[in-house]
Parts: sequence; structure tokens; C-alpha cells
Amino acid sequence: MKEAGNLIGITDRAIKKNCKGKKYVTQFVQGNGGMQYRIALSSLPIDAQMRWRKEHGFMPEKVEESKAKTCKPFDEMSEQQRQKALDRYDLVTAYQKAIAKAQHGKILDAKESFIARYAAGEWPVLLERLGVTTWKTIDLWIKTLRANKGQPSCLAPNYRYTREGSAVVGISMEQGELILAYYLHGNQPKISEVVRKVNRKLYERGAEQVTERRVRRFLKEYNINNESQVVMAREGEKAYNDKCAPFIKRNNDRILPGDVMVSDGHKIAFQIQHPVSGKPMRMMLISHQDQYSRAILGWEIMPSENTAAIASSLRRSMLWLGNILTGDDAMAFVPRVMNIDNGKAFKSRYFTGLKGLTMEAVGGFGLYDQLKPFGFKGINYSKPYNGQEKTIERFWGNFAEMERSMPNYTGTSIAMKPAHLRRGEYMHREIASKLQLNTAPTIAEAHYLIALWMHENNLRPTSKTSKIGGLSPYEALEEGLVLLREREKELLAERLISRDELTFLMMPQITRTLKRNGITLFGRQYFSPELHDLAKGQRELTVRYDFDRIDGVAVYHPNGEFICFAQEYCPNGGIHPAAKFLGTPEDVAEYHKAANIKNSLHRATRRSAKTGLLNAAEQGFNQLVQVEVMPDVVRQQVKAAEEQAQKEAERALMTGTDGGYRLTAKEEQERAVADCKRELEYYSSGDEDDY
Repeated sequence: MKEAGNLIGITDRAIKKNCKGKKYVTQFVQGNGGMQYRIALSSLPIDAQMRWRKEHGFMPEKVEESKAKTCKPFDEMSEQQRQKALDRYDLVTAYQKAIAKAQHGKILDAKESFIARYAAGEWPVLLERLGVTTWKTIDLWIKTLRANKGQPSCLAPNYRYTREGSAVVGISMEQGELILAYYLHGNQPKISEVVRKVNRKLYERGAEQVTERRVRRFLKEYNINNESQVVMAREGEKAYNDKCAPFIKRNNDRILPGDVMVSDGHKIAFQIQHPVSGKPMRMMLISHQDQYSRAILGWEIMPSENTAAIASSLRRSMLWLGNILTGDDAMAFVPRVMNIDNGKAFKSRYFTGLKGLTMEAVGGFGLYDQLKPFGFKGINYSKPYNGQEKTIERFWGNFAEMERSMPNYTGTSIAMKPAHLRRGEYMHREIASKLQLNTAPTIAEAHYLIALWMHENNLRPTSKTSKIGGLSPYEALEEGLVLLREREKELLAERLISRDELTFLMMPQITRTLKRNGITLFGRQYFSPELHDLAKGQRELTVRYDFDRIDGVAVYHPNGEFICFAQEYCPNGGIHPAAKFLGTPEDVAEYHKAANIKNSLHRATRRSAKTGLLNAAEQGFNQLVQVEVMPDVVRQQVKAAEEQAQKEAERALMTGTDGGYRLTAKEEQERAVADCKRELEYYSSGDEDDY
């Protein structure tokens, strides 16, 4: 144990403490004076192992180099080495002059004062070339000068330079291969870790080890000459694409507003109430952007990124652009090309017509195919994890401003999480509870707040270096629409589609069962007189809705046939129970409206039923069935049954086998006739299968 302490350079007490802490592999054996620790050599540090091997002759000692450097003449040095040596010599000269003026006992203060003046820029040229240094380094340079008789060339760096100016470090082929093998790894190990692993491997092979400073110089030069390979190996393909790969520059002057729409989804960084459960959650925001003007044309909020949200956002974008272009809110403008995300919802059968096929094989009768008669050309799916293809990705960075303004902001990432959501922040959590910062808005309220911010963002001027040259998105859109009307005046009508045509194609749809009060959706009831005569609770209908017009929904048969547009019935959760006495005039009006609907339906149904009853009476519906219409087979069965009943009645009278009660012949005959009439009704109704 004492020998191990001498090898490592620590006291006996420290080595004993490490043995008890199981820092080394030890064995408790009997020795002089009692039990002792025996330490395994392999568990000691590498330096201690090498020192023990040298002392015991298991490893040849390395010849120590002379402290005096072999100075090369300036003629054999590169320009960089000569300049570096002269700059160091000038700094040493200035340093010695400053120290010579110091009094006895004040030399250290003079050294620190000189370094402070040097770092402050008193010698700017030397500071720029040599960088910040310490007085200890300058003292080493002085010792080197004295050992080499004051030759400035001895201050030149040891490493060589090539003709291109890059440093040539003393790394052998074997060492370089090991360094790169450990360094070029996806776990991104630190250089200090690489040095330890390389030296351990070199020690096992009995080769010369390397210093960390030399490895750092080697990797610095390697990174300069092989940046793309280093980024690909250590950080992955996405980092390579973002940092090293060349990008394709787009010229927006070759397109017009509405030619290309870019769509993407973003998880909102504040909570919104779920429309069904009411629980707060982070929802998805689907937006469509005009690539020419960078203006956001429409959006939709949904709990998840689904087909309905994407279709609703696209529909609103087309309607808004059509309104700006024509001044008619009932017309929509169809884009020519869609640049959309690579997500699963964007490739759904609703859009492509064929499920599970990529862009190259898109076909069928999806939404995009149905828009082709209106000038739609095709879609471009972006590559996975390649944000440069979608111009809308830049917008999400601006949208974070709106998210941070919400009281229940959750943070765009873990690092950006607000203080009251972090662990141990009791003060912020208490303040947030008092201020009710966790209150979540509804979807309708979130739509309103986002609309206000979107309008402000579209009016905000951009930087002069942006693609739209410092204009706001609205200004760029207005200028582009002028060009659109001039260049494609004759083709504009082909790309316009009415609001009603878009309703069935693009509105979100859901299946609901018809009940007495119509359709129930999101806690609201929607009713129309066209739904009154349909069977209740027996069939499901297709409902299409839009949060912009939540006061009504469109109702369709399962085969797609339009039924009606149902309006909200008994709004605000129902009618006031005492509207006449305790309610407002609005409550009274809502009551009269609901009562009029109910009374009008009752009168119409009563009138229709009364008309049907009178028609049935005129046709003799309640008259007895004539015997002439009785089938021959039934007539024969009736006659046979009457005869059989007569015989059984007579036999019962004679034998008394009625169990105590004897039916007369007339009673038996009446029973048989009743049975035959039931059979007659069965044959005349035509319901043999339900018998």
C-alpha cells in the first residue's frame, strides 16, 4: 500500500481511504504487523503503472530530451513561424523592461500589471497576433532564450506549416487512425475523452502516446479540411443538410399570388380547452401561406393534425383569397400548386384518393383530383426533416411571440419553459395560481386571439433583406394581385369556385345519430324541419361543420345526398325556464322561436295525418273483408275446419271429454271460424315471412 502511494504521489492515509472506498482492486492478506491491503497494479492510473514498470525493468526508459531547443535559422522557417517568433521576442522585450522598473518585493505586482495592460490593448498588434497570454508563459519564453543564448528563432512554434498555411502536427498514421475512429462517432465524445481512449489503446500496443494539445491541433485541422464528413458522422444527416449541403435558391418573381400555397402544422405552445371533455391541452394549428407574399391566408385549430383540420384550413385560405381578388365572399380561388408537409394526415385518402401511395403514384378521386378542373396542377411533398423547402417554417418563429403573450404559455421547448412550470419554483407557482395563469381559452376564443395577431403580423414590415424587400405581407400581396389581374385576366375565371361547391368537398365531417331535437354536436343541438319526418335513433347522418359558422351545420345522407342546413336549436344551453317573468327580451324571443317551430311541425303533422285517415276511409279501409276475395285453398280449409269442429263438439257432448266444461256445437264452430279468419288475414297481408 505504501508503494502504491509513492507511485501515485499521495499519502498513506489517502491510499488507505481509497482502498476502503473500493477505488482500487484490493486483496486483504497477512503481512508484517498484521493484515494489509494488496493492490492490483491494473487498477492504478496509467501513469503509475508505467512508472512501476520502468522501475522494475518491464519497460525501457525514454530518453529525456534536452531542455535546450534546437533552433533552426530563420531561412529554414516558414513565414508564419518567423512572424510568430519575432512577435514573441518583442513581447518578451517589453515585459523585461516593465519588470526592470519594479522595486524589490513588487515584481509580482509588476508582472500582473503588465499582463493587464497587454490585455487592455496597449500593444494592439501583438495582442491581435499572439492573443491573450500569462506572465508565466512569458517567463518560460525568457528561460528558452537564455538556454539558447538569446536567439529569437528559438521562440518559433514547434509544429511546422505547409505552403498553404495549415499546421502539420506530429501525429503518426496509427495515432491518427485511432483518433478519428473514436472522434467520428454519433455520440459526439469530447476531445478529452478521445485522448484518454487513444492513449489507453496505444499503451496496450506499446506505442508512443499523444498529448491532448497535439490531438486538439490535429482535429482542428481535420475539421477545417473535412467539415462535411465530421458533421455527417457526429451530428447526422439533418445537421449536414442544415450546415454543409448547398441550398437551392428560389426566385419568387416567377410566380404570382395564389400560384403556390405552403401548408404545415404546428403544436401550439399554450393550452386550449378540448371541445368535448373541456380539459386543457396543447392543440395543433394548421396554416396555409402564400409563398409569393408570405401572407397567412387561413388556419384551423384541432386537437390533432388530422384530415379535417387540413381541409378546413385550405378551404378558408381559398375563400379569403377569392374574397380579396373578386370582392365576393361567396367565391374561392384555387391554387395551382401545393407545397405541403410530409405528415401522414397530408397523404390521407381524403386528399390523394389512394391510401398509402407516395406523391409519384397519387391517383384516384381525392380532393386534389376534384380541384384539377379549376386549375389545380399538383402537389409537392417536402422531404422529411428538411425545413428549407417550406417557407412557412420561418413564420413559426414569429408565431412564438403570440404564444409567449398568452397567460398559460407552456414554452416552445424544455429550455423555454416558463418559471411557474419548473420544479421547485414555489413562488412563481403561487403567483401563477393567484393570477389564474393556467386558465385555458376555448377554441373559439383562441381563433379570435390568433386572428388579431395574424392581422397584425401581416401588416408588419419585413427586413429589407427578406424575399419581399421590406414590404409587409399584405403590401406584397396587393402588388402581386395587380400583376395577377394584368397577366392572367382571361384565366382567372377558370380558377374560381363557389362557396357551395367547396362545402361538401372540404368541410370537416362527422357522423351523428338523428334524435328528436335533431343533431347534437359539441354540446349544441341543430334542427331543421326536413329532419322531423326521418326515423329517430335508427340511422346515422353525415354532418359537415365550420367553426366560423357554428350557428349551423350541413346535413347529408350517408350516400352524400344533401338533406338540409340545420340551424342551432335552443341555443346557450337551452331556453330560460321562466323567460316570460325572469328572462330578458332575448330569452323571450328564443322561447317564442322554439315554440313556433314545435307548433308549426305539430300542425303540419296533424294536417298530414288527418288527410291520410280521410283517404283511407274513402277507400273503405275499415270494411269487413269480403268472402269473394277468399282464396279457394283457404275456403276449403275453412269448410274442413267447420266440419271438424262440428264433429268434435258432438263427440264432446256424447263422451264428456272436455275436462268438466262442455262446449256447445255453436261455440266450437265460432272458435274454428275465428281461427280461419286469422289465417285469412295472414294470407291477405302478404307477410308470410313474418308469420
